[in-house]
Amino acid sequence: MTPADIQDALTRAGRLLARLEAARDGDQKTLAERTRLVAAAKGRLAQRDAIDTYLRELQQDANRRSVATFETLLTALVQEVLPGEKPVRLDLTTERGLPALDIGVERPDGGREDVLEDNGGAMTNVVGMALRLIAVVKAGVGRFLALDEADCWIAPERVPAFYRVLDDGAARLGVQCLAISHHDVAGFDAGLTVSRIAGRPETGVAIEGPAGPCASQWTPDRPGFRFIRLIDVQGFCDATLPLSPGVNALVGPNNYGKSTVIRALRAVFYGEVRDSLVRAGRSAARVEIGVAGGRVLRYVRQPKRTPVNLWSLHEADGSLVQEAGTTFETGGRDVPPWVERLYGITRVEELDVHVAHQKFPVFLLGEKPARRSAVLSIGREAGLIRDMQALQRERVTEDQRTIREGEREITRLHERLAAFDGLDALAETLHGLHDQAAALAGAAARLRDRAALAERLSRAERLATGAAARARALADLPGPEVGADLGRALAEARNREALGRRVLGAVADLAGAQGRVAALADLPPEAPQPRDTAQAASHAARLRRLRAGLADADGRAQALRDLPAPPVPVLRPDAAATARRLAEIGRRLAEAQGREAASRDGLAAAEAEMAEVLAATGGRCPACGTPAAPAALLAGHRHVPAGEAA
Repeated sequence: MTPADIQDALTRAGRLLARLEAARDGDQKTLAERTRLVAAAKGRLAQRDAIDTYLRELQQDANRRSVATFETLLTALVQEVLPGEKPVRLDLTTERGLPALDIGVERPDGGREDVLEDNGGAMTNVVGMALRLIAVVKAGVGRFLALDEADCWIAPERVPAFYRVLDDGAARLGVQCLAISHHDVAGFDAGLTVSRIAGRPETGVAIEGPAGPCASQWTPDRPGFRFIRLIDVQGFCDATLPLSPGVNALVGPNNYGKSTVIRALRAVFYGEVRDSLVRAGRSAARVEIGVAGGRVLRYVRQPKRTPVNLWSLHEADGSLVQEAGTTFETGGRDVPPWVERLYGITRVEELDVHVAHQKFPVFLLGEKPARRSAVLSIGREAGLIRDMQALQRERVTEDQRTIREGEREITRLHERLAAFDGLDALAETLHGLHDQAAALAGAAARLRDRAALAERLSRAERLATGAAARARALADLPGPEVGADLGRALAEARNREALGRRVLGAVADLAGAQGRVAALADLPPEAPQPRDTAQAASHAARLRRLRAGLADADGRAQALRDLPAPPVPVLRPDAAATARRLAEIGRRLAEAQGREAASRDGLAAAEAEMAEVLAATGGRCPACGTPAAPAALLAGHRHVPAGEAA
């Protein structure tokens, strides 16, 4: 495996180690968080009983404070309407961790009687009416109350007192009331606004009431209902019941439609309605309620049409109200949320607090004690405490689940972290391997440098050996004096060769000139005259050139005739052998001179490379480490053993 392969393997191992360390750190962080959450949940559960006791005592204390107020108020109302009656007593207990309220009266002997079971209807009417007023106020909902025959069990002579109490309580609490009664309450000594049923259902029931005085009591922004208009609602063709801010009474004969007003209100605000609400022979029933700002809340029941119920809110000019891009018109079977939001008439603990049903005049007395306490639980303070108790129960459940699931998760994390126990040792080992790999890489680099140096030394030795062999070959050559004789002999031979070539050239020129002279001698003395043509002119010019050339040739021939005949060298047998020997000696001398020049060049290259080697080793012999010069190494340096060098 090469150092590069080792480095790649270590890099991959480092990446894997980093991923393992990240997984371990993540598990450790999760373990710490789970441990913290489980510890906090166990700490809260350890305080569970104390918190439950505190909230229960807080609830009881809040209820107890309100109970005292309720007892005083209910007792005063009962004794105002029914003088001499026993005082009302409220007992607050606990059922299944929730407050439970018992409503009774106190007997002279200190015992208790149940209001509903142990007393007459008059007591039930008065207490039920008072409880409704309290519930409307304490529940924090819309302050409107509609009572249907709430005075039915009270003796006629006590009815005026009942309405005086109702009027006083409504005025003090700011509650608008509508009371349906079969008594003639017009002469009662109370600030009531009385309207009467007129007409008959067969021809259309009408309502006679003080519309003007009622309208004069309202300011545009005051909350409350200004009127209730019934169009094609059971026995009513088109009738309007005017309402004042206080207590309003609607009286009239039995079975003439007084309770139809209550049915219309339950349809608008509770969604309790049947097709029988529509007047016979009509296609739809419509209820309109005047509200603040001149607006009208309209409800329409239209059988066999879609939607069967339609709620809408209209401006004074009849147009639909639009606010924040929302049009207040909704169809369906359920009351739109915006109706409850705007007017606050809704069920409290699933009980009809605002609009009493004629067939169920008793309010709250027939409910279980825990539900009584919930309805009267004394408003927002008790409601907040109940919310705190519910939140505590949810938190206990959540803490139990956190502990159960957290402990399982903690066990699993411990098991996972156990697999990482040797990770730190592995990291140290990997770091050590990285150091060793770096050391190996450095050693490999040094080894490559030494191998290159050895290669250069080997090449230098080969050059030195060749140079030495060439030097030995040159030593066998003749000395400088023999070389000088040979040079002079060769120069003389070259001169003679050149002279012979010139003589041979002159002989050839003489032979050519003699041939041309012979040719010219045969020409006639007078050349014929050609015709005067272009071709003749050309021939004449050519003849003139030939004559000139002939004259020139005659001059050279005359000159050559005056030269002496060249001597013909005579080559003796020993002279020919000597010439061949001289030629061979000249060739060998040229080859020797070439080898000498090559040897000098090789020796110079060897000395230069040896100088580079010595520079790389600091001027010391690579083999024995002693100081040496390039020439000494080439001349045969003697290596000193390590002991002697020391």
